[in-house]
Amino acid sequence: MENSENPKTLMNQNLTTFINGRIITLDESRPIAKSVTVSGGRIIGLDESPVGKIIDLNCGAMIPGLCDAHMHLAIFGNFLSELSFMGVNSPHIIAQMVADEAGANPPGTWIFGRGWDQTFWASPEFPNTEILDALTPDHPVMLTRVDGHAAWVNKCARNLAGYSSDMTLPDGARVVNDCIFIDKAMEMIWKVLPPKDERRIRKYIDRALPELWARGITMVHDAWMDSETLSVIEAMIGEGQFKMNCYGMLASDEPDLLERFFLQGPIVSDRLIIRSVKTFMDGALGSRGAALLEPYSDDPHNRGLILLSGDELESLALKCLAAGFQLNTHAIGDRANRLVLNLYHRVLKGKNPHRWRIEHAQMMAPDDIPMFVENDIIPSMQPSHCTSDMRWLDQRIGDHRTDRISRWNKFINAGLKVAGGSDCPIESGNLLHEIYAATTRQNHSGFPESGWHSAESVKPIDALKMFTSWAAYSAFEDHRRGKITPGYCADFTVLSQDITTIPPSEILNTEVLMTVVGGEVVYEV
Repeated sequence: MENSENPKTLMNQNLTTFINGRIITLDESRPIAKSVTVSGGRIIGLDESPVGKIIDLNCGAMIPGLCDAHMHLAIFGNFLSELSFMGVNSPHIIAQMVADEAGANPPGTWIFGRGWDQTFWASPEFPNTEILDALTPDHPVMLTRVDGHAAWVNKCARNLAGYSSDMTLPDGARVVNDCIFIDKAMEMIWKVLPPKDERRIRKYIDRALPELWARGITMVHDAWMDSETLSVIEAMIGEGQFKMNCYGMLASDEPDLLERFFLQGPIVSDRLIIRSVKTFMDGALGSRGAALLEPYSDDPHNRGLILLSGDELESLALKCLAAGFQLNTHAIGDRANRLVLNLYHRVLKGKNPHRWRIEHAQMMAPDDIPMFVENDIIPSMQPSHCTSDMRWLDQRIGDHRTDRISRWNKFINAGLKVAGGSDCPIESGNLLHEIYAATTRQNHSGFPESGWHSAESVKPIDALKMFTSWAAYSAFEDHRRGKITPGYCADFTVLSQDITTIPPSEILNTEVLMTVVGGEVVYEV
């Protein structure tokens, strides 16, 4: 029988128009729009007559979909399933939480937790073996510090790993008080952990996605993608169950995985992009593993840890360059950043199209900033690292060096596009909190009143770009993401107010009203 419906009506069934909002496009040719029409996951028009399904934004502010340019997807889901010690102010309370968990599980079961931070404790030093060992004699325990660069392990776990206090540790490894394993020292514990399970990884990702949608996040840069996580995400995409855009940084400790991609080339699809490699140069400031040019002010015989030799980094860099892969290197201390910059310069030889990144770029000597510009290197930074660490940085590195921390404005004024991330689950993964930190350099109580080294605070519009258009640029996605303009992906975040015009202190009171991925509403209040 002939279909009697109007052909225009049938066509409109595949269209959606978002109306009645303030749409911040980040497109200089049309900065503000009142409506946007999408079809097939793409934007097809702005400010046109509403057609198809109509979605009322109720005067909310629509921005390009928020992107977390440095986070850990499966680890975040895992973190949501483990013991959390965020904000716990005593190692004894942590030990009792672990003991209670051990009591609910058969002997031999591994107990995991994450998020402890000794700088919140009455005595801000690392714990000794006595606190945890006596309470957990029959369960191996691994508790990861908030920065992910140290683990507190009990005697049962140390015995399984074959650790002894007189053993020789490899370069880049340090053990404090016989129970705090820092950076490469953690590898001996990792080797005796239960094997990775793709079923469990899928569970973690399923757990993480709704949390990310509720925070307005439409794309993540997964900053350590191993083969198991990649396999799970590919399977979920094939089943239509992965409603997130993901830029994967391949884990550099899997040579077979790297070799496979260097031979076959990148993956670039609507949901998954694989064209980068992640590696580590140093540790973190909180565990005194970040590599410094001068010794730590509160540990004068320690300049931190170098986790990768110059030859190893150069070999990896040359392979990435030959295969057309972006190299993203973790560097936090000023010495680590200088080493990476010098190596990048030797390989890239000045201006280039490769968009290599330094992940964190947290502590930067002033003479080194021009190297980013000369070699088109992207600083990939997490604003809340600054506001989390500022409490103790003057003791850790001395007042004479705190102006080297989180130099966002210096980078932006030099013409660089700063990619914004959270490093979730090290930080909360709430990108509105990151934007607040970037614009105020204050904690959530408004301290310090004028902002910590306030000259490095950024304009609200630039803070927004860090988590949208500049994040897209850092993933070679700026041709289809990071703006609301025809032809781009229909990825949107709808907020309760316009964060580019309100006082920065009000950003913390802003709510995510809706999250749209590929034209589909995946979250709505």
